[in-house]
Amino acid sequence: MKKQILLLLLMSASCFAQLSKADFEKQIMLTSGRDQAASLANLALLEKKMPTDAKVIFLRGFYQFRDGDLNGAMANISKALKVDPKFDYAFAGRAQLFSSKGMLDKAILDISEAIKLEPKNLDYLSTRLGFYFQNKQFELGLADIKTKIALNSKNIMDYFDGAVFEKKINQNANADLYFEQAYANKGIQKYVTDALFGKFLIKFGRFEEAKIKMEAALAAGEFDFDADDFNNAAIAYYKTKNYEKAITCSNKAIAKNPTDVNLYFNLASTYISLQEWQKVKDTAEKALNVNSESPMANMFMAVGLSNTGNQTKASEFEAKAKRLDAEQNK
Repeated sequence: MKKQILLLLLMSASCFAQLSKADFEKQIMLTSGRDQAASLANLALLEKKMPTDAKVIFLRGFYQFRDGDLNGAMANISKALKVDPKFDYAFAGRAQLFSSKGMLDKAILDISEAIKLEPKNLDYLSTRLGFYFQNKQFELGLADIKTKIALNSKNIMDYFDGAVFEKKINQNANADLYFEQAYANKGIQKYVTDALFGKFLIKFGRFEEAKIKMEAALAAGEFDFDADDFNNAAIAYYKTKNYEKAITCSNKAIAKNPTDVNLYFNLASTYISLQEWQKVKDTAEKALNVNSESPMANMFMAVGLSNTGNQTKASEFEAKAKRLDAEQNK
């Protein structure tokens, strides 16, 4: 839900008949903030002043969306579109609602209407290509990516997405060409392209090449690495049996985001490869402190316990891991 709200905040509104753009944006910010009493009070004031304004009707729907009332949100956002059929923001908002309900075809129709009204809106295009990915319409998604690159050639994520979509369409495609374009773009720093290219190579099992890219990225831009970047570097090192560097990068990833339980798993896997069973157990314990209901964390604990002489406890954690996995993957 938070991601959807943040996405809506990025979208542009094209017309404001009665309600000013500043007042509209103020209410969006209030709804997205923590002071919901202030948000409701301001919304009630707007509704009293301009009850038939499409933007005000939308804002009530937006609040309902934020509050989890998806049916109420759908009704009001649809009502706003009846009042103003050229309200691109409302089409984009309703597209998110349809998506949250799993109605991807309708989501695509609505975001496409928003794009007709605002054909250069990069956020709308990003939203639609995301829907296309979920709907396995990769050729249409790739067309949106190419449009985005034509509109703004400096966004490295578009080249990454282009390569992924290209591979989804044809596994034999030379998707590396997208990264060659990124390297040639003077507006994108090389180490950023190296890091994203490395991530792409990992995704497709090209670990030796990925290691080279991640090492280059680390050498030039480690200061800019986030947890995901360090984790990708750890994977590349682990898969190429550079265990010491894999441990270093895993620990840096965890330090960046210690509440992400998944970051502990590469570290535990590396210790298993080194047969350092006490460290497997210690790492699993830290992961369980983050999320005791993680099947993987419980399984790693079972492995650590089994190899440090506590088979009874190991069996308990293994059974719990299998139960949790079954429950969470129904």
